[in-house]
Amino acid sequence: MSAGLSGEELLAWNDTTFVRWMELVKRHPEILRLSCDVYGVGDINGLLHHIVAAELRYAQRLFGEVETAYEDIPADVAGMEAAHVGMLKRVRELFADATFDWEQAVSFQTRSMGSLRASRRTVLNHTLLHGIRHYAQMAMLVRQGGIAPGWPMDYLFMGVMGRE
Repeated sequence: MSAGLSGEELLAWNDTTFVRWMELVKRHPEILRLSCDVYGVGDINGLLHHIVAAELRYAQRLFGEVETAYEDIPADVAGMEAAHVGMLKRVRELFADATFDWEQAVSFQTRSMGSLRASRRTVLNHTLLHGIRHYAQMAMLVRQGGIAPGWPMDYLFMGVMGRE
């Protein structure tokens, strides 16, 4: 057994977190209009869009596809759900490919940092953890806006079997 998280475990945490946020947004659509200064997005809708756009685009890079233009990813709930599902599909397919070389370096163009080069493993981990950081920022803003997300977000709670 490895002491660290597997890609599958990170993917599950990422997906569970996304699904919970979408459930909350559907119950409280006013969340999307809350002000957000993270990454200059303007509001929570912009931050959610940033999360799923990055996920999809990095998964496409790993998959060897030309990434979808950021502005071509719809910034509504249905579009963001579709982008997230697109990431899940690609990453799961790569996990199923025993010949996929996670150590191979890839070069890619970013929106804010220019051209970069990293191993596929690094890109995968960024793909799956990038949103987790932003969801934490979003949780604070949403609580300040008067809405409690209402679930524990730490990874610990992915494996908690109950209370002693």
